[in-house]
Amino acid sequence: MKKYKRISLLCSICVLFIISCAKEKETKINTKEAQNELMAHIRFLASDELKGRKPGTEEAKISARYIAEQFRASGLQSFTNLQGYLQPAVLRIEKNSKELNNQLIQSVLCNNVVGYLEGSDSTLKKEYILLMAHYDHLGIKKDGLVPNSDSIYNGARDNAMGVTALLYAAKYLSTVELKRSIIFLATTGEEEGMLGSKFFIEHSPISVENIVFVLNNDGGGFNDTSLIRIGGMQYINYPVDLTQLIKEEYQITSLPYPSEYDYLYEKGDNIKFAQKGIPSITVSPGFDKVDEQITKYVHQTCDEVNEDFNLNYLYVFCQVYSSISSYMANKDTLPFWVKSSKYHSSNCKNKY
Repeated sequence: MKKYKRISLLCSICVLFIISCAKEKETKINTKEAQNELMAHIRFLASDELKGRKPGTEEAKISARYIAEQFRASGLQSFTNLQGYLQPAVLRIEKNSKELNNQLIQSVLCNNVVGYLEGSDSTLKKEYILLMAHYDHLGIKKDGLVPNSDSIYNGARDNAMGVTALLYAAKYLSTVELKRSIIFLATTGEEEGMLGSKFFIEHSPISVENIVFVLNNDGGGFNDTSLIRIGGMQYINYPVDLTQLIKEEYQITSLPYPSEYDYLYEKGDNIKFAQKGIPSITVSPGFDKVDEQITKYVHQTCDEVNEDFNLNYLYVFCQVYSSISSYMANKDTLPFWVKSSKYHSSNCKNKY
């Protein structure tokens, strides 16, 4: 009898081992599929064919349409007061004129791209978490001194990487329960002075008062894949310990921008919302200092997706961004400005 029990136990262990191996293999396949999808997004958005996604160009319109169709595929809803997922925006962009030795103001028709997921809680769904990333970049700039040099500013890290994280978040968050509603916003005109985010605030499809937290996503490169940086992190009190949660779930450290680069917090789309008193952060790839590994890509034509682009880090970065978003959408209490922050005095209900 004991012999049969031992055999039965051994068989059970073998079955569990086989199931465990099958699940591990399935996880690896799912991870690989997700990574391949992310690579497809970033390679397309930063491709030569899109010519740097300059606001007002045909290539920028193609980029906006691509993002809109990804929103549609993820099951995001569109606001009835917009043109599908597109928010047409006429931006007044300064253009240098060497001939006239001054600056001209050019009106350019562009598009923000907007979609949303409705929350499940009857009360909290009236509050919106806003996820955003700018999809525009610098376009084409020919070098008069080197006529045959690369002239396309592809903007892989700035900010096709951020848009890729936004698209990943849209797909992931559409599969989980969310108490609050979430808006997904891909802005144009960021490189021209955050014009797209300014336009969105002035022509928001919902009352701006109902936007309770903003997670911007932007960066210029990374030289430390053991961490992510969160601009504005120290200005806000959170209902969860973000650092601990991210560390436990992804074995990656989250830190504010280095103090000497904290000014970058005011150089992105997030600042337009912070100035309205809405608690806002910018999630960025990891860097410990601005060295040659960073500066060689920032607003340079070599900011492309090469074969050595760190796909594993891109995947983890997208996961972290999505997780922070789901934390904030499902907590009963909201983030709020700390009293020592200069944004605490802004006209916002969400401060204590």
